[in-house]
Amino acid sequence: MRTIEQARQMLEGVGRMQEKGLAVGLPCPRCGHPRMRGRLVENSLSRRVDVHICNVCGMDEAMLDMAGEAPLPLNEWGMVRGFDSEEG
Repeated sequence: MRTIEQARQMLEGVGRMQEKGLAVGLPCPRCGHPRMRGRLVENSLSRRVDVHICNVCGMDEAMLDMAGEAPLPLNEWGMVRGFDSEEG
């Protein structure tokens, strides 16, 4: 399993790809589901790291913050776990 910092670096890399238009068709980095909208601005910007996530995950982050709950650790995000399972 990656450390939080390793996960942050990976996700920020995905965010840079998103900004360049190179991540079209990729699943949501947070949940791993294919819910990302075609236009980047129609998705949510994560509160945790500089990457866009699906609107369902964006709402979940907001609700966790509002309730004072701990955020989902970056190394437990769907995309990070997916890459870790590929390597393992």
